[in-house]
Amino acid sequence: MFVLSLIMNLKFNIMKALLKITIVVAYMFIIAISIAKAKEPKLVLKAYSEAKTLVLDLENVSSNTYITLKDSESNIIYSENVTKHLYAKKFNLKNLVDGMYFFQTEGQFKSTTYTLKVEDNKLIILDEVETIKPYFVETKGHVSLNFLNLDKKDVSIKVFDEENRLVFEEEVTNKMIVEKAFDFSGAFDGNYTVSLTCGENSYEEYIIVD
Repeated sequence: MFVLSLIMNLKFNIMKALLKITIVVAYMFIIAISIAKAKEPKLVLKAYSEAKTLVLDLENVSSNTYITLKDSESNIIYSENVTKHLYAKKFNLKNLVDGMYFFQTEGQFKSTTYTLKVEDNKLIILDEVETIKPYFVETKGHVSLNFLNLDKKDVSIKVFDEENRLVFEEEVTNKMIVEKAFDFSGAFDGNYTVSLTCGENSYEEYIIVD
């Protein structure tokens, strides 16, 4: 009985240690993401309802920042690659018919999507959804992928060659931190695509091997 109790206590202590390690790793990863996000553009979007006008102010803009306006069927109404460090723009939406629209800003580490509603000559911002993107690092033929999956959704990771042939596939379930490393140093020359899909969101990183 004493031996059984000792074994149970040992297992419990190991599980506690593993849990602590997991929490520490998750915390460090969240800090890393927070630092990365600090480099993202500072965003302010205001809607002037009666005038059916949006005003966007961006600060700390990188060359990887894109803005798009889409209708409910994902047709692109407006898109722009923002290159200025400071950016301000007024969007006149008076010609839009009543319906739902989506205004998105996408940077290197996150994307922010606003749901807009045009109705009775008025413009309303219904909600704002921020999505953290996977973090890819490429060094000398090696690519590492890190993704903070707070909701622990199913994640699909795939690698395609330039002929769009699947050369790697992995399904990850019930993980808050998704990590993967790829070694392309021995791969055939060409262009490769590393793809991560989580729910309705898909992300891609393009690798050149020569």
